[in-house]
Amino acid sequence: MGALFTIGYSGLDMPGFVALLRANAVDVVCDVRSTPYSTYKPDFTRGPFRGHLNAADIKYVFLGDRLGARPKDRSCYVAGQATYDRIAATADFRAGLDRVREGTRKLNLALVCSERDPLECHRAVLVCHRLDELRGDIVHIHTDGSTEDQAAFDARLVAHHGLTPPPLLAKPGDWEAAVAAAYDRQAAAIAYRESVPATAATPA
Repeated sequence: MGALFTIGYSGLDMPGFVALLRANAVDVVCDVRSTPYSTYKPDFTRGPFRGHLNAADIKYVFLGDRLGARPKDRSCYVAGQATYDRIAATADFRAGLDRVREGTRKLNLALVCSERDPLECHRAVLVCHRLDELRGDIVHIHTDGSTEDQAAFDARLVAHHGLTPPPLLAKPGDWEAAVAAAYDRQAAAIAYRESVPATAATPA
């Protein structure tokens, strides 16, 4: 059984990025950007990115068409904002999750996007949140080389929203409710919002 990592390239150059992948024995990069291009960091545009990774003996797979946060499917939008619950309910998204599950049976995968902190990225708040059966194998790689497992990420997310249950007053189920509420709040905060909502967007 392999592991599932996540990492953002913001704040890293290509050698530093590759070094972090190698340090964590990543076999395959799964690019989950809906648009796999970067004018700010052209090395991370899809074609050059694949080339750099392959030169380092790391495979590249594009999954942004299935696991991206800016889907073309208009049913995933409400008043111009992408809605994570709607994205997660699509057949494309479920197929993307299946590919990740299949890959981690034998290899170490890394979900890659641009954001430095997984707290600010759909790779954690949308994708990893729906891979509950893999949560014990999920590790978020930070740009300083430190790592954060999924349990620690959940705790940080709950604290970020001030939802940590009081230790002496907590009841069974309080923690699970706090985690669910924190993910809902963070999804609403970071989900892609169109500058001018398309007229075909699904109404609220």
